[in-house]
Amino acid sequence: MAKIGNIVLGQGLPKICIPLVARDEEGINRELDLMAGLDFDIVELRLDYFEGLEDYTRLKDLVGLIKNRLNKPLIVTLRTKNEGGNADLSEAAYFDLLEKIIEDRLAEAIDIEYMREQERVVKLVALAKDKGLTSILSNHDFDSTPAREEIVTRLETMIGMEVDVAKIALMPTCPEDVLSLLGASSQVKAKYPDQALICISMGHLGMISRLAGQVFGSDMTFASGLEASAPGQLSAENLRKLLEVLAL
Repeated sequence: MAKIGNIVLGQGLPKICIPLVARDEEGINRELDLMAGLDFDIVELRLDYFEGLEDYTRLKDLVGLIKNRLNKPLIVTLRTKNEGGNADLSEAAYFDLLEKIIEDRLAEAIDIEYMREQERVVKLVALAKDKGLTSILSNHDFDSTPAREEIVTRLETMIGMEVDVAKIALMPTCPEDVLSLLGASSQVKAKYPDQALICISMGHLGMISRLAGQVFGSDMTFASGLEASAPGQLSAENLRKLLEVLAL
């Protein structure tokens, strides 16, 4: 089973991750003030929201601030516009920054976008393993959901790259799309029972995947603090209660 810090994915209830999406240190501190009273497991720093992205010293100081305020494992994520995020970086700049973050061990886990130059993706996954970081390969589509077979293919390709956690988040246009995502998650988990997966159907239509994802093989879900980072996120205080009810 994969671990993010001291949190074991696939053990007990699905793990709850809250993203930090503020633009500056003042906003991050406001988010951290709220999160101090919430019940969750992991924090994600969305670097693509942060206005100091190009100042590496400021970025490192921000990570230090988060770690001083919260005793939670940290995922660092740089989501580009191609995957629904805010960062507009060249391929080289994207990989160079993630490589630096991994080399400096700024977090317990690093999110790497799957739909990039595959050779460099594989090298980043291997570097993360060498440096003791948990690697997350992620794929997002904010417009549609492909066929179940394609979802399975993407997840299995990620697994073949020896990633610790394979993540896919898709936007449904009909209830059948949600079923395709859940069915693909269940199919892959049955074939790779020890592989950590995060499988999300976004928006209001896909909200059931955030609540009952564990039934179909998904090991982590995302909740909002002050502001949601993706459509359909529930607040952390409500999400834990609902997960506990579904586990009864």
